[in-house]
Amino acid sequence: MPGSRLSLIERVEIGVGVARGESAALIGRRLGRDRSTISREICSNRGRGMYRAGVAQARAERLARRPKPFKLTTDPVLAGAVEELLARKYSPATCSKILAGKGMTISPETVYRACYQPGRGLAPDMWKQLPRRRQRRKQAGRKWGFASGNPLGAPVSVHQRHRIVATRSQIGHLEGDLIVGAGNRSAVLTLCERVTRYTFLAALPDGYGTEATAIALTGLLEGIPCRMRRTLTWDQGQEMKYWADVQAVTGTPIYICDPHSPWQRPTVENNNGILRRWLPKGSPLDRFTQTDLDQIAHLINHMPRPLHQWRTATDLYHRLLAATTS
Repeated sequence: MPGSRLSLIERVEIGVGVARGESAALIGRRLGRDRSTISREICSNRGRGMYRAGVAQARAERLARRPKPFKLTTDPVLAGAVEELLARKYSPATCSKILAGKGMTISPETVYRACYQPGRGLAPDMWKQLPRRRQRRKQAGRKWGFASGNPLGAPVSVHQRHRIVATRSQIGHLEGDLIVGAGNRSAVLTLCERVTRYTFLAALPDGYGTEATAIALTGLLEGIPCRMRRTLTWDQGQEMKYWADVQAVTGTPIYICDPHSPWQRPTVENNNGILRRWLPKGSPLDRFTQTDLDQIAHLINHMPRPLHQWRTATDLYHRLLAATTS
């Protein structure tokens, strides 16, 4: 029956069809099964030249036995490698990719389950090393929070930004935000380049008032090559009161998003989630010096990213920067 496991009788029929030289499609039509099901069954059992119904049935029964031993409990070397990578703030997906390159296979889901379910081979508190430090897994679906905002005069709307920015086909378009610390008493300023996801961080030791933010943002932008800061997109936070002054000093056009619209600057929103591995929610951020933040930015920019086919943001950033100067 479609949707159920193959039975011994069906495997015998497959064996007969293979012996006759029939195609997987023909065998599938006779059994009422998809051709891909027949093809997988034959390939998983040593191919057409070696397919035996009895052997295939015994293998299927062995694989179907439950409970199965957890992978990390039977391989302490692999478990140790996973814990080491998680301690370096790598996501389970990144851990999986790096370990695959070393000949050790493990899926990201297996890592997540081992972190959240005791007895699966990892230390009980390994969930604290995950990108999102949650003690329990979050249910599917997401609710966006609304950020408060004050009038910024007459800012230039994100809808007036050139359409090429949305295509991510041109480098140098930045998105910015503040990551706020415990009790809303401290913050860190962050910029993220839309194509390469290259991260810039600036400390705000004197708080994140409008003047302090404008000074820090101006200094950060002036340290970036002009061709890598063609535009900057920000939300309607009151810290951007002096956006026009920053724009005039740096020569970088600044565009402001609609109220309560974080999806209009998705790059920095996603990057904030990565930053929280080092700047966790509920922690005082004024204890991080600019040197500390430079080290964190270095770690993020040198982290292999699936988005870049497991290259780093630094590799892509400098390659594209060099291409614009040649």
